[in-house]
Amino acid sequence: MISVIICSVDKVLLEAVRQNITTTIGVEHEVIAIDNLNSGKGICEVYNEGVALAKYSLLCFLHEDISITTNNWGKTVVAVFRDDKVGLLGIAGSTYRSTVPSGWFPPHEFGTSSWRLNIIQGSRYQNKAEKHEYFNPLKENLSKVACLDGVWFCTTKKIAEEIKFDSGLLSGFHGYDIDYSLAVGQHYEVLVSYDILLSHASDGNFNDEWLKQIIKVQHKYRNILPLNYEGYEKEVVATMESSSLKRFLKEIIKNKSFTFQERKNVLNTYYRQNLIGTFKYLRFLYQLIKIRSN
Repeated sequence: MISVIICSVDKVLLEAVRQNITTTIGVEHEVIAIDNLNSGKGICEVYNEGVALAKYSLLCFLHEDISITTNNWGKTVVAVFRDDKVGLLGIAGSTYRSTVPSGWFPPHEFGTSSWRLNIIQGSRYQNKAEKHEYFNPLKENLSKVACLDGVWFCTTKKIAEEIKFDSGLLSGFHGYDIDYSLAVGQHYEVLVSYDILLSHASDGNFNDEWLKQIIKVQHKYRNILPLNYEGYEKEVVATMESSSLKRFLKEIIKNKSFTFQERKNVLNTYYRQNLIGTFKYLRFLYQLIKIRSN
């Protein structure tokens, strides 16, 4: 009934999550674990391979460093996908997707009002206590969102065969969840469920490589962004987008892990999209050239 697809790099974590799935899923299933420790493949390529191998009509993609605490969660997934308008189901997402790069959540200027999630967040490396994070301001069973976190999400085999993970754009391990959410969301509903709870041991890895991949995703969907299912007023959106873009461009200009041309390309992209005016563009360009010459 459900094919669970995992891009695996740790045999110990894989065995633990495999047992967890078997104990909690509550429906007929298979686990397709693809060893990607030394293959050099990105997660999009691995997930597409998993889709091709799957024998069931429902697919669940998840990280191997999680533990699902909800029993019979597979029955919840089956029930949600009885509605053929549903294309993607997750446990953490945002009702707003900005034009400015970010994780599944919008830039911090927007705060947490657009967050929709139910997860126990842990930390593998920083020895932090687990924290149950629950954001459901409208007290819904399901919330329509613009994008999801890739820690756990489900779709159908039919949709995954129609809308493939973009391995041509993304060859690493970042950005795939935002990209896939936006791709599926143009044809189906993308939802967050609050009826499935899991713990996640990852701290996240928002490094420069992550940022480079997110920039690619933002550029790919520039014609449909921002997506505003939160109902923010136009004036609020304009102010917050402008503020977050200004901060983002300042960070990019100073970030020397990007080449001069990469930083200039980012600046030119937002200028061509008319998101910054000529005066600001020239000012940012001057700062970039000045930093390069030092």
